[in-house]
Amino acid sequence: MSITRCRIPVAIILLGWLLVAAGTAAADDAACRRQLALKDNWLVKQLDTDKPDIAALAREAASPDKTWLAAPMPAEVHEILLQRGLIPDPHVGKNAAACSWVSEKNWAYVCRFETPRAAAGPALLRFEGLDTLADAWLNGAPIGHFANMYREFSVDVKDRLAPPGQQNTLVIVFFSPIRFRDECKRKCHGDFSSYLGAAPHFAKVGVYRDVVLDLREQAWIEDVCVRTPLSPDCRAAKAVVHVETGGANAELWWTLVEPSGRRTESHASLSPQREARDAASPFTHTADLEIPVLEPKLWWPRMSGEQPLYALDISLSDGNRVLDRRRITFGIRDVKPVLSDPVTGERRFRFDINGRPVFLRGGDWAPLEGLTHVWNADRAKRLLDLAERGNMNVIRVWGEGELPPPSFYEECDRRGILIWQDFMFGFYSHSKGDTAFLDNCRAEVEQTIRRLRNHPSLLLWVGGNEQYLWSSTTDVPDAKREIFERMLPEACARLDPGRLFHPSSPYGGVPTGNYPLEGDWHDYTTINYEPLASAPLYASEVLRASTPSLAGMRRFMSEAELWPEGFDPAVRKPGQPAWPPAWAYHSTGVATWDRVGAIEQFCDPATAGQLIRVIGSAHGEYLRERVERERRGVPDGMPDGNRRCWGNMVWRLNDTWPMIYSSVIDYYLEPKIAYYYLRRAYEPVLVSLERTADRICAWVINDSMQPVAGTLVVQRRGFDGKSRGKLQAEIALKPGEAKRCLDLTPLGDISLRSEFLHATVAGHEATCLLIGERYLHLPQAHLTVRKEGDRVEVATDVFAKQVVLELEGSSGAVFEDNYFDLPPGQKRTISLVNAASGGQVTVRAVNAEAATVAWKP
Repeated sequence: MSITRCRIPVAIILLGWLLVAAGTAAADDAACRRQLALKDNWLVKQLDTDKPDIAALAREAASPDKTWLAAPMPAEVHEILLQRGLIPDPHVGKNAAACSWVSEKNWAYVCRFETPRAAAGPALLRFEGLDTLADAWLNGAPIGHFANMYREFSVDVKDRLAPPGQQNTLVIVFFSPIRFRDECKRKCHGDFSSYLGAAPHFAKVGVYRDVVLDLREQAWIEDVCVRTPLSPDCRAAKAVVHVETGGANAELWWTLVEPSGRRTESHASLSPQREARDAASPFTHTADLEIPVLEPKLWWPRMSGEQPLYALDISLSDGNRVLDRRRITFGIRDVKPVLSDPVTGERRFRFDINGRPVFLRGGDWAPLEGLTHVWNADRAKRLLDLAERGNMNVIRVWGEGELPPPSFYEECDRRGILIWQDFMFGFYSHSKGDTAFLDNCRAEVEQTIRRLRNHPSLLLWVGGNEQYLWSSTTDVPDAKREIFERMLPEACARLDPGRLFHPSSPYGGVPTGNYPLEGDWHDYTTINYEPLASAPLYASEVLRASTPSLAGMRRFMSEAELWPEGFDPAVRKPGQPAWPPAWAYHSTGVATWDRVGAIEQFCDPATAGQLIRVIGSAHGEYLRERVERERRGVPDGMPDGNRRCWGNMVWRLNDTWPMIYSSVIDYYLEPKIAYYYLRRAYEPVLVSLERTADRICAWVINDSMQPVAGTLVVQRRGFDGKSRGKLQAEIALKPGEAKRCLDLTPLGDISLRSEFLHATVAGHEATCLLIGERYLHLPQAHLTVRKEGDRVEVATDVFAKQVVLELEGSSGAVFEDNYFDLPPGQKRTISLVNAASGGQVTVRAVNAEAATVAWKP
C-alpha cells in the first residue's frame, strides 16, 4: 500500500497520546477506547460443592459475612489466605504440605462494578489471566468456560451489562486443579509436583492478572505487527508494518519516533478484509506500511552494543476524535541462525546478530514466585539486575513454568537481554486426536506469537521443554508430532516469518533427541556418561546442585533441621547423601544429591556452614570448567580456530521456592556461591587455561565488541608469591575469536600441591590450581581489609584460597564479586551492590582468619 504524505496538523494524533489513562473523565470526554481494570470490590469464598448456586452467591456477596474475604485484584487464593493469617507461611518448613487442601477446593470470586458510559462499539470483559479451570457469570447469565492459564479470554458483554450508572455482579468459580486435573491441561506443569520446591505440590488457583472492561468505539486497533528488514551492510532499514483493526472504517494515523527524538508522521488508508478472528470482531480492516528508516540505530544484545528503541504510534480517528491508539516499541536488528558451518559444513547452533556471531550466556527462568502466579515487577527487575551483573545476555523462558507479562519483555528490550522463548509445553504425554485440546493450544500459541513478536529481545521460538529428550527425532509419538511438527511451526511461519522455530529444548540427533552435536543439549552428565558432550553445539541446560547461603537456609529451616545434634556428614556407604534429612525434604530428594558436584575435592565439612561452602564450591567449579571449555569452543586438545559451541545457559537462574537445587540465585534473591564462579566465566574477555594429559595451554577468548591485543603473561608461582618461571606472547584477537595462545610446557614440572599458574593480559587475569583444595599445601594467609568509599579493599600476603565477603546481619547481600582466589601481594577492590543499613563486612578465606571492617553506607 502506498503511503500518502499529509500536511494536516498532527493535533489529532497527539490528542491520543496526551489523554489521561483509560477510565478517567478526560478519557470519557475524548470518546476514546476505555480499558478499565476491575481491581476493587472483589470478594473470595471457599465452596463446598461442585455445583454452586450462582444467584445465591451473588446475593451473599451483596451483604458478605466473615466467610467472604475481600482482596484487591489480581490475587490468587493462597496469597489471600496468607495475608489473612488463615494458612501458615508455605515457604517455611513443611507448611506447603499443610496448605495442600486449598487447591483441592473450589473457590468463588465475586466482583461488583458500575457500568460506565456506553460506548459505540462492543463492551468486552477481558480475562488476562485465570488460573485455570473456571466458569464465569455476569448478572446471573453464563458468559464463558475457561481452561487455559496462558490465554487471554475476551467476551462481549454489551447486551448483559446493567444500564450506565447501575451495578453489575461478576461471578467466577474456580474448580480444583487437583480433583479436576484431567481437565486442567493448560496450567503451569511445575504446579503439580515438588520439582520446584514445594512438597507434595503447590497448585495455585485464582485470578492472577487483570480482569478488564474494554469499551470500544466504532473502530479499534486489533493488532500491530512490525518487522524491520535490514540491508546486508546494516546501513539501511525499513519498518514493515501490518495493522489490523476491527469495527467500522476509520482514518489511520502513524508517527515514527526515532531514538534521537526525530519524528516522521503520516496516515494510510484501511482496506476491508473479512477474517475469522473472534465473535467481537468479525470484520477486520488492514493497512500495510513501509516506513524507511534513515541511518538506522542498531539494537544489540548487552555487552555487544547499545539498545536504541524506536516507537511507532498508531491511532484511529473518525475525523474529529481519536477512537483508539497503540504504541509499539521495537529495535532494528538482524538475527541469523547459523545451523551449519559455512566452511566445513559441520552442524552448528549459532546466532549472528547484525552480521556478527554472538556467544550466548545466561540462565533458564523458572516461575518467579511459588506462592502465586501474580507477577511481581520489582522482584523480576531485581532478578534481571542480577542476570546483568552476572554478565548474561540471554534468558530462556522455561516451557514448564509461566508466561511472563509484557513488562518483562519490555525490560529485556531495554536491557539487551535476548529471550529464548519456549512455548508452555512440559515433559508429559499428549492425547492424539483431542480436537478441543489442540484448538485450545492453537489459540494460545497464536495469541502468544502476536503478543511477543514485536520485541527485539525475542531470539527464537521453541516448542517446549524436553519433548524429545529420551527419543530420537525419528521416533516420536504422533500426538507430539501434531503439536511440535505441525501446529507450532505452521503458526510461527504464518504469524512471525523469519524467526527460527526450534521444535523442543533439547532437539536433534539419533538415537537420542539430546545429542550434543546437533541442535541444543541438556546436561545430564551427573547421572549419565554422555559421549561427545565436552563441547556441545549449544548447552541450553547446564547444572549441578547446591544450597542457599547459611542465612538463607535458616529462613526456612529450624536449627534442629539445619544440623541435627551429633550429625555426621561423612559418606559411609555408596550413594548416601552427606546432608541431614531435612535438606533432602527441601530438595528433589535423591535426584538432587545425584546432581551435586565433586565435593570430594574439598576439605571435609563438620558444620552446616562448611557443608554449604563445599557443595556450593563444587557447583561453581563445575560451571567454571564447563563454561571455559565451551567458550574455547572445542574439546580439550583439539585445534582452535573454529568454535563449535556458541551458547551456555545454566539450569537454572532462579528458585521458585526456598530449596536446594541447581539455581545460581536463591529464592531470597541472594547469589549462591556458584553465581560468582559463573559471573567470572561469563566475562566478555576471558583468559582460560586448558589442561590435557600432556600439556597446559593458555587461551584467550574475545566475546566483546572490540579487538583485544597485548602481552599475555603466564607465571608459575609458589603460594608464597615467588615466581618460578614465566612465559609470554603477543596476542591479537578479533571479536568472536578464541585462540590457544601459549603452550606452557617450557615451565617444566609444576608442583601440584604448592604452586599455581597466574595469567594476565590486557587487564584480564586467571589463576589455575592443578589439584583439589583438600590436597593443597597452603600457608596461612594474612588478610587486610579497609573501606574505600562504597567499596571494600582486600589484600593478602600469600595465596588466599577462596576469599569470601559477608555483610553482618544482612541476608541477601550482593557483592560485585565474591568467592575468588587472591594471588600473593595482590589487592582487590569490591563494591557492595545492595543497600545496607550498617554493621560490618567480614572477609575470610580457606587459609586465613577473618578480618573485619566497619560498614556505614
